[in-house]
Amino acid sequence: MSELPINEEERDPSFGPLMRSLAIEAVFYTPLVVGYFLLLRTFAREPLFQLYQEMPVAYAIVGTILIVGQGVLLEALTSWLLRRIGLRH
Repeated sequence: MSELPINEEERDPSFGPLMRSLAIEAVFYTPLVVGYFLLLRTFAREPLFQLYQEMPVAYAIVGTILIVGQGVLLEALTSWLLRRIGLRH
């Protein structure tokens, strides 16, 4: 069984930048996800509800596309921002 690092010399040097990158991603993701939610709730609520009532299979497909699209867009945007800041190359 391996032991955890005890002193600063044994600590993984990539841990600090990793935590900074994670914190910055959380700061960027939070308003984007909240904004996306509010945008969909405001403009797509009724059409999505009608689609759910009339064609549940189509609703499931559209919902999946929205989820995957959100993930791809957020990842691309966050990666671009982190490259601009200099945390990713």
